[in-house]
Amino acid sequence: MVEKFINIFEGLKRAHGCTYINSVPKDGTKLKTKSFVKRESVTDDHFQKHLEGIEPTLGIIPINEEDLCKWGCIDVDSYAGFDHQKLLKKIQTLKLPLVICRSKSGGAHIFLFSKEPTEAKIMRDKLLEIRAILGFGNAEIFPKQIELKSEEDTGNFLNLPYFQGDKTTRYAFTEEGTAATLEQFYGIVDLKKCNVSNIKVKRSESEFSDGPPCIEMLASSKIAANRNIALFHYAVFAKKKWKNWKEKVSEFHKDYMIGELEQNEIDTIKNQHEKKEWGFLCKEEPMCSYCDKDLCRKRKYGIGDTPTFPGLSDLQEIQLEEPYYYLNVDGKRLKLPSAKYLKQQSLFEEACIGGIGIYPPSMKLNDWKILVNQLLKMREVITPPIGTTKKDQLTNHLEEFCTNRASSSVEKDDIKKGSVYTHEGKHYFLFDSFYYGFLQRRRWDVKFQETSQMLKEECECTTDRITIGKHRPTVTIVKSFEKPQDDYKQKELRPKDAF
Repeated sequence: MVEKFINIFEGLKRAHGCTYINSVPKDGTKLKTKSFVKRESVTDDHFQKHLEGIEPTLGIIPINEEDLCKWGCIDVDSYAGFDHQKLLKKIQTLKLPLVICRSKSGGAHIFLFSKEPTEAKIMRDKLLEIRAILGFGNAEIFPKQIELKSEEDTGNFLNLPYFQGDKTTRYAFTEEGTAATLEQFYGIVDLKKCNVSNIKVKRSESEFSDGPPCIEMLASSKIAANRNIALFHYAVFAKKKWKNWKEKVSEFHKDYMIGELEQNEIDTIKNQHEKKEWGFLCKEEPMCSYCDKDLCRKRKYGIGDTPTFPGLSDLQEIQLEEPYYYLNVDGKRLKLPSAKYLKQQSLFEEACIGGIGIYPPSMKLNDWKILVNQLLKMREVITPPIGTTKKDQLTNHLEEFCTNRASSSVEKDDIKKGSVYTHEGKHYFLFDSFYYGFLQRRRWDVKFQETSQMLKEECECTTDRITIGKHRPTVTIVKSFEKPQDDYKQKELRPKDAF
């Protein structure tokens, strides 16, 4: 049975997500968890333990090494009273091939499964389109990126359903709205698998079909909250399309809003637009919940070529001595070489031009700081690849130095010549010889005193003054390394032919 589960949720093989749950959820609260990416291959055992309910729960990165996906997901993050049945009926009405699973906190994971591996960009674009028509414009999309920049880039993972198998609270829903067993889930997925690029998201024709998609969606369900903002947003569209736009604003208020605004509020909105050309309020609710930026650009009275600030999300920090970062910019993967690219907006813009081919508009400094602080607060810290930290490099250099310069013939007096003296399980050497005669020849760029301190803190080295002849130099001492075995075998030569 686990083989089917593995096949369904196949993704990146070189890394996976781990999540430990450290609190019992209460109604309306988010589970407190500890999550991280582990840089090791995903094995069948990881999937088996997940289904058995053995922590950590397994997270899979949907984009694989070839930037392809077999599945994608819209993660609706809701913690209290989420109506899964209402969502199920809406999906059925729209005839979309989606599978709903209850998430660990009570929200919804809306899965899209592909018959064949699909380009991550195609999967992501289709999910963005579906997200908008379902009214979850702020929900996270997996895959979160359309490409991985290198082998060290791990992307973002989603925690899988069916932790604890059939005893789970993270189950899929059947067409009737009941909890599906794991075996039923396999059948549902088989029925819903599709050619992702062929999915048609149908929208009803209306007088708003040439304007922002959010307006037609809001009109179809009527607006009860944030009516002032929604009417102001509509007035931008109306002024672009009609000469009698003021009348259209009044009509929209009457026909598509629940509860009436005061007349002076409506008049204020009209006066504001009469005096000045305003832009759409795409980032505000309720519009952002139905935002489909790509479709909006194509529409006659949509946002067009108006520069809009890209969506920034899922900052990952590679935890080196000087960290570097990965950031999703409208789904494109951007590498930021240092923290300076987050501190200085001009450097970020420069990285966007060179890295993903866009030149984003500038934000006010205070707004930029708020955005960066939000990204940093939610950042995912990733351990660097083995052997890349300064600690790893120094340890490797130290071992190489000690094993190459130490031998049974080295005497204590030879320490002064730069050799390594080994006695009773310890290596003895002069730090000057190690630093100037060895490290610097290997382009070691850490200063003398800092390197000395690193040996003490990271490599468990100590120092002592020892007597060598008439001198008492300070030597560095470390537990002896095993000298590598010489596996070289003498090549056997064929005997010469006597004739």
